[in-house]
Amino acid sequence: MPRYDFAVSLRLIHPTIDPEEITQALSLTPDRMYKAGTPRQTPKGTPLEGVYRETYWYTQLVPEGERSSTVELLEEFLSGLSERFQPYSDFFARVRAEGGRVELFIGTFGDRNYGFEFSPQLLGVLGTLGISLSFDVYPGA
Repeated sequence: MPRYDFAVSLRLIHPTIDPEEITQALSLTPDRMYKAGTPRQTPKGTPLEGVYRETYWYTQLVPEGERSSTVELLEEFLSGLSERFQPYSDFFARVRAEGGRVELFIGTFGDRNYGFEFSPQLLGVLGTLGISLSFDVYPGA
């Protein structure tokens, strides 16, 4: 089986919600968040023109930043997340009903071809939770 690495983060985007409410609802510490209507700035705090159009909140879900497929397959990791996020289904539904979205942002890294197979059960659970999958694929070492 070809080796690859992956990183996964949870991202919530919403028209107006206070990001602190997301933090409290999920009991997770965000790596970055900002509220709709507040002045824009870089991740390091340098001011930018304008204000944020929407609330953004995300947290890394792989504690070490990246995980190797030799330790755990992406499919297995996502299956564990689908179980972990079951208690938040009502909150995720509210976010979506209010015009927001919930997604798992997945970055994969490999130096040769590799692939994934997401079972209908996993996709069904993620779909029921209203969680989208968003991929960035990074070729090369």
